[in-house]
Amino acid sequence: MQPAATVAPLRDGPHGLEVLLLKRSPTLVFAPGAWVFPGGRVDPADHRQGADRAPRLAAVREAAEEAGLLLDPDALVEVAHWTTPPGQPRRYATWFFVADANRCGGVRVDGSEAVDYRWLTPADALAAGRQHELTLIRPTIATLTELLDFPDVATVLAGFAARRATHHLPRP
Repeated sequence: MQPAATVAPLRDGPHGLEVLLLKRSPTLVFAPGAWVFPGGRVDPADHRQGADRAPRLAAVREAAEEAGLLLDPDALVEVAHWTTPPGQPRRYATWFFVADANRCGGVRVDGSEAVDYRWLTPADALAAGRQHELTLIRPTIATLTELLDFPDVATVLAGFAARRATHHLPRP
């Protein structure tokens, strides 16, 4: 099982809280064509500041590589940890974070892993998933559903910082 990390970049949009979703390339093995948050494997170089910081550094690195966002690893707030169920082509143990992306510059998808992007309110993203306009995977749906309760970035960060991250393990 490969350790991985992902981050849901958040901003305060004209209609409230917005989250960045990236469309994965349809040629990828894991979740081809799905709309997800920036993320990927924890690489050996991510351990340079210790194993505890590696998931944060991986999430920040992936956001920079896939979307051109420059996030602060110390400002990430852990939301959850998901383990991919058995039988999948690739299995990951993934840390999920949220981050303030209000001042992180414009999004530039890398064109290889991420081929498109959208800033959406959590409600609009979930509605697009239900209407099959976007393909959403279970951890993304769960995170978007949790974000429905928050009006802006500051309350998201405070809300998740005040509670423990949830752990989602595959059913036996």
